[in-house]
Amino acid sequence: MGEAFGFAGGRAGGRAGGFVGGSAGGSDGGSVGDFAGDGASGGASGGAGRASGEGSGPLPPTPRWRRAVLAAPGLALLGVLLLVGAALVEDRHGKRAAALCHQLPLPWTLFALAYAALACGVAAPALCWRLFRTAAREGRRGVESWQGTLALCICVANTLTLLFEAVTVYVVGAEAGEPYWHCSGSSPLAGLHILMQSHVL
Repeated sequence: MGEAFGFAGGRAGGRAGGFVGGSAGGSDGGSVGDFAGDGASGGASGGAGRASGEGSGPLPPTPRWRRAVLAAPGLALLGVLLLVGAALVEDRHGKRAAALCHQLPLPWTLFALAYAALACGVAAPALCWRLFRTAAREGRRGVESWQGTLALCICVANTLTLLFEAVTVYVVGAEAGEPYWHCSGSSPLAGLHILMQSHVL
């Protein structure tokens, strides 16, 4: 009788232990599998999020574009220098005419400087607009580089300089169409003789 009870108890204990061990092992294995699955899905989601974030943002301009856009502020500054040169030539011409007390023909250098300054002033914003439009078509932002920001600021400020350049061209043309004048009491032939001696003509 005691052997029967011992045999039954041993079998019951073995079944209970096996059931508990199997349940614990299965639950642990499932938990580990779930954790690994969650980690893999989280990594995939993070990678997809980073890829979508990188693809949606604007791209920086290319090195070739950065070098090309610097030509715009260069043209604007060249226009300013030419405008200053035209002002100096005009000032010298006016003082010489006042000293001779006769109207002097405008030198060709004044026309060249005035029109060259206006051409550079117009070309600078036109080139800047063209390059920024090309970058926008490629999905890039020019202001993402310091070259693009510098070119944009100088071209915007060049608007006022462009106005002065246009006025200079108008004034030079108007001055060239003025009738001949000379001071009262002075002879035009004497003035012509002085011009020939001074190698103006």
